[in-house]
Amino acid sequence: MSSSRMKLYVPLVQEFAARVVLFHSAVAARLGLNVTDLRGLRLLGKGAMSAGDLAEQTGLTGAAVTALIDRLENAGYVIRERGTDDRRRVTVHAVPEKLREVERLYEGQGVSMSKLLAKYSPEEFSVIADFLKHTTQVLAGEAKKLKERAREQPRSILSNRQNDY
Repeated sequence: MSSSRMKLYVPLVQEFAARVVLFHSAVAARLGLNVTDLRGLRLLGKGAMSAGDLAEQTGLTGAAVTALIDRLENAGYVIRERGTDDRRRVTVHAVPEKLREVERLYEGQGVSMSKLLAKYSPEEFSVIADFLKHTTQVLAGEAKKLKERAREQPRSILSNRQNDY
């Protein structure tokens, strides 16, 4: 990619990413949740997921996901079910009424985004969708690489630098 494209792209995507985070933070605050809990709830959606699958999807440790599920359960957003064959296996379901409460907070954004997307021709929208799909794949791949490097080199750059002084 040309450097002129990157000069335009980088500040736009940085602002976009910051606004996405801030929007989800506002939704979470309105619900009395933290952003990590909201992210877990959104990943869970209308289906069911094991605690292990939720840990994999969120990138959290098993202990952190257990705490996340505890908080969501205490707030009434999820129901935890233990396996009948193996009591250690936990499946988590979102409470439908609470999920609808969450979805209502996204309605305004949905209406605004529908109006915005209506401005684009089907061909233009196809390009936008393709870009978002591939951007998502790039981000997933880069996040995976960072996690793998963290396992190989658990010390952060900052902790290494502290030893240099």
